Amino acid sequence: MPSNTKSKLTADNADLRVRLAELGTPLSNLQPVDKTLPGDEIADRIRIEHELAASEVRYRRLFETAKDGILLLDADTGMITDVNPFLMDLLGYSHDELLGKKLWEIGPFRDITASQDAFRELQTREYIRYDNLPLETKKQEHIQVEFVSNVYMVNNTRVIQCNIRDITDRQRAENAFRKTHEELLALVTEMKKVDIEMQSLNRMNGLLQICTTQDEAYRVVGIMMGELFAGRNGFLASFHASDQNLQEVARWGDEVLAEPVFSMEDCWALRRGQPHNVMGPGADLLCRHFIHPPETGYMCVPLMVQGETLGLLCLMGVAGKKGEHHVREQQLALMVGEAIKLSLSNLKLREKLREQATRDPLTGLFNRRQLEESLPRELHRARRRKSQMCIAMLDLDHFKKFNDTFGHHAGDLLLREFGQVLRGKLRKSDIACRYGGEEFLIVMPDSSLADTCQRVEEIRVLVKKMAIRQGDHLLGTITVSAGIAGTQEHAGVTMHEFLHAADTAMYAAKQAGRDRVVVYQHEEE
Repeated sequence: MPSNTKSKLTADNADLRVRLAELGTPLSNLQPVDKTLPGDEIADRIRIEHELAASEVRYRRLFETAKDGILLLDADTGMITDVNPFLMDLLGYSHDELLGKKLWEIGPFRDITASQDAFRELQTREYIRYDNLPLETKKQEHIQVEFVSNVYMVNNTRVIQCNIRDITDRQRAENAFRKTHEELLALVTEMKKVDIEMQSLNRMNGLLQICTTQDEAYRVVGIMMGELFAGRNGFLASFHASDQNLQEVARWGDEVLAEPVFSMEDCWALRRGQPHNVMGPGADLLCRHFIHPPETGYMCVPLMVQGETLGLLCLMGVAGKKGEHHVREQQLALMVGEAIKLSLSNLKLREKLREQATRDPLTGLFNRRQLEESLPRELHRARRRKSQMCIAMLDLDHFKKFNDTFGHHAGDLLLREFGQVLRGKLRKSDIACRYGGEEFLIVMPDSSLADTCQRVEEIRVLVKKMAIRQGDHLLGTITVSAGIAGTQEHAGVTMHEFLHAADTAMYAAKQAGRDRVVVYQHEEE
């Protein structure tokens, strides 16, 4: 029922009462119409009485059948003077339990501390409204109502009418809508986070795919993990099959977590071959690779491809709590682990193929193809820096005879031993290549003729002392002839001219009796 329905009806009734009063007879003391009154007054009075009676019937019918609760109060005392059936059903009180009580004396309104203050305010302002008022019924059920009160005059008496509308279902619908809206906002926010994470993950994948070495990949991981897991500590460790240990190669966050080198046995994830989640200290088996026992949960992800262990990814805090956010973080950690292990596996395969393409499989030295790629580069660098560079051509004396005498297996053993001698005496910047069958070439950047001669002479002496054994049998010794050429004496030469100079010097060493080092001498025309 509209909140003003009863007010309008009561106002109409009051107007009728006023008109009757003007005729001189109170409504409560109506007597049969005095026949001695003038005819027009008699007719007017009868008409007013009928209108008032009809209006009272209409009001009572609306009052009794209204779908909103209606309370009538004495405006001076706050006593309840009438209540409709709908409100009694809504609150669970009988007519007798409400009639004659003050509003704040009945259960639903008793706990509203502002009831009396609101009543006094209503007396002053003659209107008060609550859009959402919580009430408790007699059965202790909680409902939400819209409460509107106003004051009007009836027969010179101030009356308060309170209209009470049950909005519980509407409030529940609004709350459900609000909850759904908040959940959708949270979902949108979460989707935005996921989108940002996927963009970062794709960016990391793209960077890893163009890495040419594992060291580059480690740097990419260190940078991108700090972006993907901002505020989280963690590290990446690489596995070395030679000693079955792992070495930390990248970390992110402010804390150093792991020992620099640790064993596979120190990590439960590596031992189990599957991710290891620890909810917190004392909640699960702790890995032993931490410098200090972790104070939060963590997740270790083993990086394995086709049964081969490549490394370990460890993230702090992603397994510390349950919930959708942490589940998503764990899923992201697994996806990151997949990307890293595939990248490392590809790089390892690529490096293996590169080794096969650029190195001699017997001696482990670079092959002639690698020499032809690196020597022009070193020549160009020496010219640009105006620095000295030398090359040395070495040939094992009487190798064919040695090979024919002791067999190809012994010949291969001799070549491997010679390769080890070269690797042991050369600098990291030097390039040692197997140039031909028993011919070897050494590129020595930033090396003078004097320094080069000294080092090649040391190699010659070591080769002469080298004892080649096949089982328990000593196969004898071998010597080496070497020729050296330097850029200072051959400025502006091409690679082939440079190689020819070293080869000429080496041939001169053989002609001079072998087992010696000869420096190329430019012949004046």
